[in-house]
Amino acid sequence: MATKLFGQHPDPNLQEWFWTVGTSAYTLFQIMTLESWSMGIVRPTMAHFPWSGLFFVPFIIITIFAVLNLFIGIIVDSMQRLHESEDSEGPADGATPQAAPITQTQAAELNAKLDHIVTLLNALQQPRD
Repeated sequence: MATKLFGQHPDPNLQEWFWTVGTSAYTLFQIMTLESWSMGIVRPTMAHFPWSGLFFVPFIIITIFAVLNLFIGIIVDSMQRLHESEDSEGPADGATPQAAPITQTQAAELNAKLDHIVTLLNALQQPRD
């Protein structure tokens, strides 16, 4: 589109930037990366085509939005893969998860219950009269 719009003008700069599809693609890539786009390409083009800003500004917005979405997509995908690999592997050090330590009160209760069980087992083992 840029080749058809701007490449046919007799200005040598415009022909250098937009003469063929390849040069137009390179120029539009330069504009997309915002390298010398305003003073180097767009303003000289606007001197010959005052409406060309209606082409370049949406082009810049759309391409920057697309590239930004590409990078965000890569970051989100990497984070998701990392999260899934951590879930499937378990703890990072390879150890099995340990139970929480018990308190003194819980230990005392367990000892009392064990003593009661031992007493019941002893009672069962004693001969009946």
